[in-house]
Amino acid sequence: MFSSFLLKTFTGIVITTFGLSPTAPPKVNPLTPPDQIVGVERFTTCKVLKEQIAKADSQREYIMEDMIGVPMMQKSAPLAAMPTADSSAGAVPNSATDYSQTNVQVDGVDEADILKMDGTYVYHLSKNKIMISQILPADSAKLVGQIDMDENVNANDFYIDGDRLMVMGQTYNDNIYPMPLVDDIIYEFAPHAWGGSVAIAQLWDISDRVKPYKVRTVEFDGSLSSSRMIDGDVYLVMNSWSPWRTLDMIPQAKDLVPAYRDSSVSPDFKPMVGCGDVGYFDPQPTREYLTVASVPMNGQGEVQREVILGSSETVYASLDNLYVARQQWDVRPFYDSMIPEDREKTNIYKFNLDEGKIEFKKQGSVPGHLLNQFSLDEYNDYLRVATTKGQVSRSGADSTNNVYILDNDLKPTGNIEGIAPGEKIYSMRFMGNRGYMVTFKKVDPFFVLDLKDPQNPSILGKLKIPGYSDYLHPMDENHVIGVGKDTVEAGEDPWSGGQAGFAWYQGIKMAVFDVTDVTNPKELWKTEIGDRGTESEALHNHKAFLYSPSKQLLALPVRVAELDDEVKADSNREGNEYGEFTFQGAYVYRLTVENGFELLGKITHHVDDQAMLKSGWYYGNYDEDINRVAYMDDSFITLSNSGIQLHHLYDLTKQGEIDYPDADEPGYRDIWE
Repeated sequence: MFSSFLLKTFTGIVITTFGLSPTAPPKVNPLTPPDQIVGVERFTTCKVLKEQIAKADSQREYIMEDMIGVPMMQKSAPLAAMPTADSSAGAVPNSATDYSQTNVQVDGVDEADILKMDGTYVYHLSKNKIMISQILPADSAKLVGQIDMDENVNANDFYIDGDRLMVMGQTYNDNIYPMPLVDDIIYEFAPHAWGGSVAIAQLWDISDRVKPYKVRTVEFDGSLSSSRMIDGDVYLVMNSWSPWRTLDMIPQAKDLVPAYRDSSVSPDFKPMVGCGDVGYFDPQPTREYLTVASVPMNGQGEVQREVILGSSETVYASLDNLYVARQQWDVRPFYDSMIPEDREKTNIYKFNLDEGKIEFKKQGSVPGHLLNQFSLDEYNDYLRVATTKGQVSRSGADSTNNVYILDNDLKPTGNIEGIAPGEKIYSMRFMGNRGYMVTFKKVDPFFVLDLKDPQNPSILGKLKIPGYSDYLHPMDENHVIGVGKDTVEAGEDPWSGGQAGFAWYQGIKMAVFDVTDVTNPKELWKTEIGDRGTESEALHNHKAFLYSPSKQLLALPVRVAELDDEVKADSNREGNEYGEFTFQGAYVYRLTVENGFELLGKITHHVDDQAMLKSGWYYGNYDEDINRVAYMDDSFITLSNSGIQLHHLYDLTKQGEIDYPDADEPGYRDIWE
């Protein structure tokens, strides 16, 4: 018969945050120390690992009795032999001397994306296929090859390195796990179907762009959090969950540790590491595994793996180290749950990277939570971390913003606490000895931070202006580009009758901040696109943003919504009115310090969607939405799932076009999307 189990859910946790008063100045030292940092430990046996996992279950008040057995990976069929490359690659195509590359956070640390270029070819992930196009000369641009992903694989993004391409994605492993033996007796219930998410990395040989072929596939239990490529090694960060339940038996590594499969070694899944290689820090019991693995782009050598108890939310990498951060709310025992103690913090795990080798080095923590990867930065062996502590509310100062500086061992050295009480960080950028922070609630304070002395960081200056920046990009040493939203302050609060404590966001706003005088930063230039309802992927994904100082070029894909003139002219309007859809495509600017933003033009792939454009609703063939912009020599390139268009870089006259093969099978957008 089937065993029964009881699940008790722990509830009733009350966590109270304490913010600073709105008038309190930022505090610079003495710093709030994180939890005591201890050394890395490794489990001695599988039994000890199992006990640690059981302890995590106990602390979360989960009680599971007589559960089914420990899941084990089912063997898969051997992979088919890979074909050899066709030697007839044809004539050597033209190559560009100047072309855009992925907009990354750290020079030399590549980030995966749906678009890559090598000066000769453009590689674009479109509808689960990687399309390979020869761009130059522009008037004879053509599609030369494509990589079709397996039907059960959802590709996320990819890297290129010479004649190799690695694509990352997710698949689902729907296995029937055998029941474990306890005293040589199988429990008296039927096998139970278990399925799990599997992260996958496929390596392709693209020396013949016409006929790429797959050379290696590596699969990992869990989901892919993020990745980086450094000097030809791809580092993957993954989260997985222990399948273990409290069955009274002697466990093995295959019962407890996430599995992986490397097609160059074996068709079978096996544990990523032994139980004695799993790292952890006390006192943080958890049932989650954090895996960092490296796969070489040249296809040679072993897949390196480091597994610890933990999980990933935010990933940042320098040339030598990879940092993984995860917000944590300490779970307190039920009888102590009403104690008003703020326990919001972010754990940071540090891994050393060395030519594909990975070593778990340190762990630290800071109060508050991160915004994104730009909240972390390594400089001169120090890690700078920006956090928001608490939550923004319409009344009171329930949140504060902070910058912490940690040394090479992730021990605190200095901080700035209490920045902009009652607001939260909307964007952060560290640039050398300085930091730039944008917080927001009703107006946009743009802060300039002095980080030269790790023991004594300070605020140099600030600027308050309407709107906010979601993304900050360096222009030069004394100028910073901000991309975000314009705002208008809300009027009367209908509930209290007083002034509302928030603002309505409007259209996209781009600005150039002049920080030549760090004590008095200025908004040197600005421009707006559309009205409320206007959006761009560049607001939340920096890889969709294109800026070239040498070309004086700035471009981004935009979906524009606009109010009609009558509504705009109404002096009594609240600011919460949405505009009607009018355009989707690329906005292209010339940007200089001397003249600011000069709109060169707009490009769209929606040439046949006149009904959609006239209706004011965003619907129709979303395959024609431009999702990336780039340049190669003097050609400006726009890409959508329907194909590629090339225009002259400055007058935007059309040079050429490539239609993808399935462009006549459009994907239609729902009218309410």
